Amino acid sequence: MAPLSDSGKSRLLAHAPLFAGLGERHLHDLAAVARTRHLEPREELFHRGDEGTQIYVIATGKLKILTTSVDGDDVMFNITGPGEMIGEVALFAGRRRTATVTAIEPSDLLVLDRRDFLACLRRDPEVAIKLLGVLAVRIARMSELMEDVLFLNLPIRLAKKLLRLAQSDGEPTPDGVRIKLKLTQEEWGDLVGTTRESINKQLRVWSDKGMVRMEGGFVVIARQDALEALADRALL
Repeated sequence: MAPLSDSGKSRLLAHAPLFAGLGERHLHDLAAVARTRHLEPREELFHRGDEGTQIYVIATGKLKILTTSVDGDDVMFNITGPGEMIGEVALFAGRRRTATVTAIEPSDLLVLDRRDFLACLRRDPEVAIKLLGVLAVRIARMSELMEDVLFLNLPIRLAKKLLRLAQSDGEPTPDGVRIKLKLTQEEWGDLVGTTRESINKQLRVWSDKGMVRMEGGFVVIARQDALEALADRALL
């Protein structure tokens, strides 16, 4: 990202759902104290256990949020993109980071220190109300992931995840939908709570059935109806 003026930072903040609706003066005040940070693919933003004294607003790119179990298994909670915020849990709880965040693709972020963000909340209660909504969505996603891992088999979990990513990051092609996230099979496993080997086996089965295919490291959904039929079983 080229160096941003305060007005450029203000525009980025204004497009983030959390800060949408703030007055121009308050956006300018936040922009004046915000810094920028660039991450290359696979570069860590922070690691679980690090001190949490900043929050981040994603300007461009995609990042993954994951944690590691006591057995050393990674579980990916979410993939975040432009306009979303990262790092608020440790900041408010006064604790160290509870997850590791790594860039999936080249990413640019705005960085706000704790004292500046808290000052914004005190000044603009509407931001605090919106933040509660952000946290509620985060908790709901984590609860759904836990329920899926506990109660759904791998084909259903993977079908649900592919369909969701097709909505958020899908690109129509003449014969399917291409998910514009270049994830390794290990990362696909982290997303649905399984191993790289299990993901590889499941994708091969679906590829043989003409449901999905791999193109240059990207997943292409060729038969969305078949995946939807699988995902619907989660509702039964």
